[in-house]
Amino acid sequence: MNKKEKFNCPGLINENYEYHLSEDCSSFCKCTITGRDCIGKTVQDPEYQSSQFFSRGKVVMEVAKGEKCPLYGASKEIISSVLKDRAERDLKEKLRNLE
Repeated sequence: MNKKEKFNCPGLINENYEYHLSEDCSSFCKCTITGRDCIGKTVQDPEYQSSQFFSRGKVVMEVAKGEKCPLYGASKEIISSVLKDRAERDLKEKLRNLE
């Protein structure tokens, strides 16, 4: 894969690559499996929109970092299967706790 290609992962939730206050960027581009930030995610200010009064940034995905994720390149079907298995396991555990 060419390193300049757009980072594309079907496991990302809440994707947003617009400028926001830097602190607000923490809720964007989370992994649907772990619930944590994608390992390819960084918050940067490439257009220098920050000032001395507030810090602005946007999520930038780095392909080189993202390729280190074990789910990198997984299809939507694989990710859906993992989520379905997890939901079934959680439901069984909750039902077991009700007994």
